[in-house]
Amino acid sequence: MKKFIIAALFLPSIALADTAVLTPEATAALNFNQWYISQIMNGKEPLSDYASLNSYVTSDTIGKLKALGKLDPNENDAPDADMFIKAQGYQNDWNRVTVVGTDFDAACMQVYVAFGMNKKHVVIDCMVKEDGAWKVQSVAARNLN
Repeated sequence: MKKFIIAALFLPSIALADTAVLTPEATAALNFNQWYISQIMNGKEPLSDYASLNSYVTSDTIGKLKALGKLDPNENDAPDADMFIKAQGYQNDWNRVTVVGTDFDAACMQVYVAFGMNKKHVVIDCMVKEDGAWKVQSVAARNLN
């Protein structure tokens, strides 16, 4: 019983330590992906909400999104997957978003973000600093196969 009580006392600190070790760029990526997937799950179109995206995404990337939105879908190939979650749809448990790793790249800080309880769907957010804040510059899919 004594071991159980001691273990229970340490459990909250372990859980807090997991979130406390996130770097600023990982925290920014986590916040963005939580906001973004919640918008999609609530039936909203976050790709056209430029004001909200501005808090999370670089101005250069938003400019490219605006240009992409002006293209005629009948004349141009439309992307077949969402550019930020790299999927055509989502699973019901994707509101659970987790940072599973980070990596330094010459162009940016890469933050690996997993969706769902099983963490099988992972994207890599390329994070850069813009006006003192970490923002998403681009996203790549991570193939787990």
